Amino acid sequence: MKLKKITAVLMASMLVSVSVMGCSSSSSTEQSTENAGGLDAEQYYNGYLSAEPTTLDSAKASDSYADDVIQNVLEPLARLEEDDQKKNVIKPAGAESWEVSEDGTVWTFKIRDNKWSDGVAVTAKDYEYGITRTIDPKTGSPMAYLLSPIKNANEVNSEKLPVEELGVKALDDKTLEITLSEPTPYFLSLTYQRVMFPQREDVVTAQGEKYGSEAETTIYNGPFVVSKWVHNNEVVMTKNDNYWDKDTVKLNTVNYKIISDENAILNSFENGSIDSVGVSKVEWIEKFKSKENADYISYTNPQVNFKFFNTKNELFQNTNIRKAFALGVNREEIANVIFNGRNEAAYGWVPKNVSSGDVEYREVVEEPYQTLKKENPDPKVLLLKGMEELGLGTDPSKLDVTMTFGGTDQWFRTYGEYIQQSYKKSLGIEIKIEFLEWPVFMSNVSKGDFQIGYMGWMSEFNDPMAMLSLLKSDSTAILSGWKNDEYDKLIDQARVEMDDAKRIELYKQAEKIALYDDAVVCPTVYVKSNLFRYKYIKNMAETPFSTQGLKYVYTSGR
Repeated sequence: MKLKKITAVLMASMLVSVSVMGCSSSSSTEQSTENAGGLDAEQYYNGYLSAEPTTLDSAKASDSYADDVIQNVLEPLARLEEDDQKKNVIKPAGAESWEVSEDGTVWTFKIRDNKWSDGVAVTAKDYEYGITRTIDPKTGSPMAYLLSPIKNANEVNSEKLPVEELGVKALDDKTLEITLSEPTPYFLSLTYQRVMFPQREDVVTAQGEKYGSEAETTIYNGPFVVSKWVHNNEVVMTKNDNYWDKDTVKLNTVNYKIISDENAILNSFENGSIDSVGVSKVEWIEKFKSKENADYISYTNPQVNFKFFNTKNELFQNTNIRKAFALGVNREEIANVIFNGRNEAAYGWVPKNVSSGDVEYREVVEEPYQTLKKENPDPKVLLLKGMEELGLGTDPSKLDVTMTFGGTDQWFRTYGEYIQQSYKKSLGIEIKIEFLEWPVFMSNVSKGDFQIGYMGWMSEFNDPMAMLSLLKSDSTAILSGWKNDEYDKLIDQARVEMDDAKRIELYKQAEKIALYDDAVVCPTVYVKSNLFRYKYIKNMAETPFSTQGLKYVYTSGR
């Protein structure tokens, strides 16, 4: 999965969809297909989503489940693929080429010949509209903050300027011009994000609020189209015969079952009804390792699972209260017990395997909560200090605290029980646990109806900015209500800093403010993936940042 790629907002479920890992570049893929022992007569892929996608509207989607579908049915300007060495490379997609001005601020994309699923030609105007609609505050895109490097993006999103002032213009049907406020070191990485996907203005306008809510109210220009969507049951995609590169696409059908129960997912892989699976339980990992007809793939995701606090809440508006709850859990125990030793304790917001230039950030920057933990070995002291500041007495057991999970299966309930025990032991609090279905959870969070939430997030692209920009005051990705002017200033400076060392220092200062100083989020583990895939599945990528989706996947020997 991605979580790209989030991506998403990524629900921190133990089992994520593993059906959209990208594939190798076109040149290497075509060669490997030709040399294969023969394609199966029936080309289909059976995957799963562990929750219902919130929407297929690329401007509004923020969860990984929607992303698993969207990246397969829409064509971004570029895609992040794998080369023969399993290294990520940016390849042309909706744009067949691009140029950048000498000062690094003006990017010109040549849009290739392509068609929408209804046969209408794709134009530069569709990409312009997709970007401007995403940044338009009326849309309410949770990912609009990613577009900040574009000229006037922040002013448009905050309603200080009209959308017509955004630095995105279709010069003609085949030419898209994007002007940045300043040179941006990671801008090209945004071209394969949902926030820059194309959209058809006439279709979006005609469908209104229904756009993206059903298969038939959405339009597509990617390798596949959604031919069927039975809510909370399945999503079926079929090959898009209007796609510009349809001859490369080998799969005729992609079947995503929506399965939330962990055992049901594992049994589905065991009996062959799904073709790949993400596994959390040690006993199942060992069991599947013995399957001679399946490949085992393990890697560390650029993803962090975390708790986040509602800083508008009467209790969690207090910094010391938040710090107490951030330090009141044993991360090593969570990694080893709850996650069976497969994940790693997280004390920083930027996960591992995320680099600034050629330098992996976590290798050179100490995790802020490690420092805070050393200075505050007893988190209950911080809790009592916060209670005193709020005039709440000295008895933590009288506090009314609820933590909300966006999942209802047994894994979440087990984790909830563990959290209750942990906070009772470390802070003396009888915390309540609430379990909601993912869409309901997100709805409550958007309304500020929570105290502590739990989520996971995978870095959208390979730069610390992808994670740190989530906490800016103009971001609606993680709705904690937190705002810090100094933090915003540091992120804005880092956004245009071309020197890698200086940019890392700005990132370091910003992360310190968010965690060590203000404790607005509470990372718990860095996520590792254990995937199993039947050997007949070919050309599916193995790098977490890849956005290739299922375009090059085929089956041989099913």
